[in-house]
Amino acid sequence: MVVVVVFDAAAMVTSITQAEILIALVVAAHAGVLAVRLCFSLYKA
Repeated sequence: MVVVVVFDAAAMVTSITQAEILIALVVAAHAGVLAVRLCFSLYKA
């Protein structure tokens, strides 16, 4: 008995909308600002 599993690559790829990309960029920028502030606070301490 042979079992063949075929994955459909198109089914696994989801389209990302422009709004989702914008949200991701805003979140990443916010995380970067927080990281810089944390580093500065640790440097001053």
